[in-house]
Amino acid sequence: MLLNFSLDKDTFKNDFLYQKPFLFKNAIDSTKFSWKEVNELYSRGDISHRDFKLMNGYEVPKKEYVESYDFLGVTEYRCITSVFYEYLRNGATLVRNRIKNEPFVDQISKQIGSFAEARTLTGSYAAFSSKSSYKSHWDTRDVYAVQLLGRKRWILRKPNFEFPLYMQQTKNFPDIKEPEEIYMDVILEAGDILYIPRGWWHDPLPLDEETFHLAVATFAPTGFEYMRWLQNVMPGILDCRKNFTNFQNDAEMINSISQQVMEIIKDKNCYQSFMMHHLAEQSVPSMLSLDVLGNGKVSQLDSNQKLYLNANLLHYFDEGFVIINGNKINVDGTSLSLIQYLFNHPYSRVEDILSNFLEHPPEKINKLLFQLSVENVIELVM
Repeated sequence: MLLNFSLDKDTFKNDFLYQKPFLFKNAIDSTKFSWKEVNELYSRGDISHRDFKLMNGYEVPKKEYVESYDFLGVTEYRCITSVFYEYLRNGATLVRNRIKNEPFVDQISKQIGSFAEARTLTGSYAAFSSKSSYKSHWDTRDVYAVQLLGRKRWILRKPNFEFPLYMQQTKNFPDIKEPEEIYMDVILEAGDILYIPRGWWHDPLPLDEETFHLAVATFAPTGFEYMRWLQNVMPGILDCRKNFTNFQNDAEMINSISQQVMEIIKDKNCYQSFMMHHLAEQSVPSMLSLDVLGNGKVSQLDSNQKLYLNANLLHYFDEGFVIINGNKINVDGTSLSLIQYLFNHPYSRVEDILSNFLEHPPEKINKLLFQLSVENVIELVM
């Protein structure tokens, strides 16, 4: 299932990313989705968990629609469906956050992550009325609203607090009022994707009909994260370890610290170390392939097997390695070209990959693909 972004990645990065919204019309074939998939998605979630929410203009307390019971000596939880359905019938929105290991959600979020070159976090929203469950607000991360069923209206306004960080949510700034001028008023139809940069005011409004969408949030590294990471370096500066007394006595030491920190911030090696840390912390979910990778009788991939590189951002380090899904991989010219090909051609079949590397023995390429799959660098797509 490939997404059609209608813009090439470079054009999007230069003209829209972090700058202004963009509507990708008919980016996904919505005919492949039904309420069956949505019902299964919510049914597999843990209704007692904080990431499972019923929003009714406020978050409905769990105690109203969740009850505990004893199951063979273990306390478990179940939905009070009569109350649960009544809220939905009266206009509440059902939310499930931090979704992973759900096939259709993962396929969509991974492609958006690759397009945006950022890690992702995905939530889902289902509703059946015209009642709004959220006030107009800004988000502290970029969001791609993926409409899969029904329609939803989105009203967007320009930011008056630019590039907010995670601790700078709308509720933290009651004195900042929503601008009056509307930048975009659009109705998302099934198959559309709306890109909303962080900081942009948005008001999602149901249209008194069934609607279901995913909100894929993307998180690229920021200068704030770089500065926070630099705290790991500060103990290595002697002046940072000295005691303060008062500003007059400490002014020279403060000036020395500022000069040294300025040099560290600009140091490419320091930046590379930060990027190593950032990439090592990323984890792209992928389905297990027990019958292939866990079977000792299998040593190569089938020629029709589709592959997906488990990477949102492909960063090549000068020392000759890349980091993918927590794996530091030393690469030569062949392996780097192979990884780049997989990054640029998601869901390629093994036979197509082999045909693009005819200068190398097919056994060698297949063996490399198999090993990268074992290490969770590549996902075998079923």
